[in-house]
Amino acid sequence: MEQALRPRIGVNKDTQFFWDGLKGGKLLIQHCKNCDQLQHPPGACCKHCQSFELDALESCGRGVIHSFVRMHHPIQPPFEAGHPIILVQLEEGTRIIAGLINSTPEQVRIGERVKLTITRCDDEVTLALFEPA
Repeated sequence: MEQALRPRIGVNKDTQFFWDGLKGGKLLIQHCKNCDQLQHPPGACCKHCQSFELDALESCGRGVIHSFVRMHHPIQPPFEAGHPIILVQLEEGTRIIAGLINSTPEQVRIGERVKLTITRCDDEVTLALFEPA
């Protein structure tokens, strides 16, 4: 039986750098050159000062679980019921939503240290996933 593919990612001109960075092995976070703030998810302008002067900084890929949910319904291949989705507070100060791997749903704890694992899921999809540090 053929393995179900992950859903396709919506890429646009504002997010292209993020997905290209992951394919290149880097977690890039959008940075405003005007007010020096970071933001994720990426946008067309800075959510803090509305400047269009944006670039990206490479994250170290370490952080802590700020919050999480366990997805139970609807069951969607290739995901298992109860898989955790975490909100990671990165060391750089911004937050990112990601999947948690190499951990059971019962082991997930707010405040747990996690580290980035860039994962190529198939020919089109490369994701920033996290695992216990």
